[in-house]
Formats: sequence, structure tokens, C-alpha cells
Amino acid sequence: MKRYFLLIVVLIYSITINAQKISFDRIEEDGVRHIGTEGKDIKIENATYKFSLTVFSSPNSKRYCLLISSIWNMDEGCILMIKLKNEEVIKLIANNINVGKVDWPKYDPIIGNPTSSGIMSTEKIDYYVSLYSLDNDLLDKINQEGIVKLRVAFKSKFFEKVWKKDELGKFLKQSQIKIEDQLKKAHISSSTMSIEDGF
Repeated sequence: MKRYFLLIVVLIYSITINAQKISFDRIEEDGVRHIGTEGKDIKIENATYKFSLTVFSSPNSKRYCLLISSIWNMDEGCILMIKLKNEEVIKLIANNINVGKVDWPKYDPIIGNPTSSGIMSTEKIDYYVSLYSLDNDLLDKINQEGIVKLRVAFKSKFFEKVWKKDELGKFLKQSQIKIEDQLKKAHISSSTMSIEDGF
């Protein structure tokens, strides 16, 4: 019976690890290897944020960062508060905010039409991407304790989410494992790959 239970646990663990995917693996202009995972959408009150993990790796250093992106405004120095299961509170300050543009669905009702109809189109809106440094000790704490509460600054207020069970901490742990596995592999530049490679 114990053997079957252990087999099921290992199977579930391997499925969750393999479900996590690498989004990109590239060499930056300064020679640093930059790897990132696909994101996890988390609804925090009325806002939705995408969380992912990224690493900047060189022969002499390795720096992990939490990447948060959203259509919701993030100002320079945006604060992120994290509470762990052991009640420890961590305050992170964004050291980099990028603002780009994305296409967003837009509905324009037709005025005077007896039926409720309109025209669907898209409009360009701001899309914010913020970067938070995670040193090894902090990442280890998140991996061990898990995250039970999160607070993201939004202009002069904030959005907050509480979990009964850790979701984000587990996601970050799986992301780190996937990134560490990717780092063990040699980087293959997409520009040097043939169309036949790996098909």
C-alpha cells in the first residue's frame, strides 16, 4: 500500500513540474543568459496580475527575479508585500518597471439600434512589467514556507489576496526547478537552429 501511495505522490509531483514551461532562453548583449518561465495569472481583488520567475545567469553570478505584469498601473518603485506561513513579512520594491502597449478588446455599442448590438474592436493600452530581485535566502524561505498573503501597490492604495493554501510559493518553487534544469542544458540560439531541428 505504501508503495502505491509513494508512486502516486511521485507521479503527481512529476506532472506538476513538467507542466511548468520555459517561456524564453536567450543570451543578452552583455553575455548574460536570461531564462524565464511561463506566467501564472492571479486575480487580486478586481485586478489580474501575471507572475513568473526569471534568472540572469553568468559564469560568476546567478540572480533570480520575480516578474509581475498587468494592465493595472505600476509606478516606479512599486511595492509588493508578501506574508509567509510562518508570519514573516517580506517587502519587495520593483527595481525596474517597463511600460509597453498591447491590443485590448473594445466594445462600441450602436446608438439608436433597437437591438443591443455593437462593434468589437481593439485599442492599444499600457501594459506594465515590474521586476523584483529575489536573493537565494529569500527564494529558499518562499520555497520552504509558502506564501499565504500578498499585497500589490496600486497608485495610492493596494490590492490584497489571502490564500488558505499556498499557490504562488509552490508555483515559484516549480519554476525554479524548471529553470535550474534549463541552466544545465547548453543554450541553443534560435537564430542558428535549422527548421528541421527537433521537429
